[in-house]
Amino acid sequence: MRKLFLTLFTFSFCVISYAQNFSVQQLTADFYLSKEGYFDVVEKYDVKFQEPAHGIYRDFITRFDYKDAKGKVTKRTMYISDIEVPGEQFSTNELFGKQWGDMLRIKIGDKKSRVYGEQHYEIRYRVKNALFFNGDKVSFYWNVKSPEWFSVFFKVNFTVHAPDGAVLSPENCFVYAGPEGDTAISDKFVYNYNGNVFSAQSSDFFVSPYLQSVTALIELPKNLIKEVDFTPPFTERYRWLGILLGVLALGILAIKLRLRAISVTPVTSYYPPDGVDSALAGALIDDITNPRDIQSLLPYWGSKGYIKMEEIPAGEASLAGDLKLTKLKDLPADSPGYQINIFRKLFIGSDEIYMSSRPGVFGEGVQLLIKKTKEFYKSRGRKIKIIVLILSWIVAFSLITWFPFVAKSYVDINGGKFIAFIIVGYLFFFIVFPILFAFIFNKMRAKTEKGKQILGELYGFRQFIRLAEADRLKVLLEEDPYYFEKTMPYAVSFNLLREWTDKFEGLLQQTPAWYSSTRSGNNFTMHTFASSMNSSMMVAKAGMVSLSSGSGSSSRSSSGGGSSGGGAGRGGGGSW
Repeated sequence: MRKLFLTLFTFSFCVISYAQNFSVQQLTADFYLSKEGYFDVVEKYDVKFQEPAHGIYRDFITRFDYKDAKGKVTKRTMYISDIEVPGEQFSTNELFGKQWGDMLRIKIGDKKSRVYGEQHYEIRYRVKNALFFNGDKVSFYWNVKSPEWFSVFFKVNFTVHAPDGAVLSPENCFVYAGPEGDTAISDKFVYNYNGNVFSAQSSDFFVSPYLQSVTALIELPKNLIKEVDFTPPFTERYRWLGILLGVLALGILAIKLRLRAISVTPVTSYYPPDGVDSALAGALIDDITNPRDIQSLLPYWGSKGYIKMEEIPAGEASLAGDLKLTKLKDLPADSPGYQINIFRKLFIGSDEIYMSSRPGVFGEGVQLLIKKTKEFYKSRGRKIKIIVLILSWIVAFSLITWFPFVAKSYVDINGGKFIAFIIVGYLFFFIVFPILFAFIFNKMRAKTEKGKQILGELYGFRQFIRLAEADRLKVLLEEDPYYFEKTMPYAVSFNLLREWTDKFEGLLQQTPAWYSSTRSGNNFTMHTFASSMNSSMMVAKAGMVSLSSGSGSSSRSSSGGGSSGGGAGRGGGGSW
């Protein structure tokens, strides 16, 4: 059963719509596996811009969960170094030459100029901690083209150079291409094996759009490559941590005092609060309006009889999958403004649309939803945030003005460590701390009495979704056969769709009347319905960059123990 999971590496508070303005005519990649435990990569992109842009960027998810052949999941951190982009200006989000956070971005191009038409980019880098050792084998498991690329690829060629002594063959070299989780060995490539070198060239009419991968899995004897942990020592990675301890201690104390004043007691409930739709429920329960909340309105409208939804799986009418919406009737005139705004923009000019044709449709609705949530919070707090911002900026400017003159009597202010301390401290107090304080303060905003009441019911309802037992659900379905349909949109906004749907396995025998998909055929299960709905929600969030023509891979045989989108190398890229 295919499962499509969305890689989240964004901190946005609203739905972001991505516009595809370039294509990759050809990607050529060479991978040089070293016996010392790392590998070097050379990627060459032949790009065609349909609109002027500064250049492209290449992302790497550096922290990820790896699931081995036995199903064991381990957390991994890989390190990208020795980055080169010959002949081009580029920058990364590294700080002082160190890799920070969960993602590394290589940004190529000149912000003062734009390019158009055909361009060529070459990226060179070294990867550490991305080989997988298991028993007597070591695996090179890498996304040559990851699903997060906001572009379509028309040709992908790559070569893997294993250490001397390796013998590469169809028995230990596997390539997967298609939607995430596809385990079929791709027949869209021509393969060549020459001693320790394996190459794959995509065939004619090959295409790999957004949300599809090209993944290589090479298995070698463990004795050919050293098993080395390249993780820097703790003291080197977190030496800056001591700088923040005093500030954080004060912050924790303030948070504890604040939490005492805003505590809410959950109230056990089998239903959401009256008058609170799924989008508003999701925004209130975690104090953040995110894409998931807005997406939940689609099944919410379906359950109310306003629309019908049809999943278009990848490879049918659309290369990367799509979602067809049909309007059955208009929303009531007294519906919340954000609902009316989004609904009208979705069905402007037609009662039957595809999500891929509606980029950016959620943007204004998100802002209206944020405005709606303010009704449930007390207005106090703006002055506090302004005061803290001013004080934080005073500290920041003090670090680069009078503080060095005081410190020169005790330390070498021209030394690299002191300069690094000043820069990090300035950036922290000028940017990071104000944003962090505002975020935490917003999370702890005191709610009105009405807000506390509704939040208590939402907490209780979410707890029930997590812990509900089959006997109780059976009774609720007997009382209301549409109980699942009415509550499922809230599970979407709570990010509990899979857990909630699985609880109805054996209790429901068909999908809701307003939802259809060819994914499960005649073999309906709640598990397949959850996979289909997850896919639909992902299409709704993805920003509609998938193409709507042609089809992808074919062979359905499974081998090698890998899958499309598995392993390391996720992250993708795009234009800027």
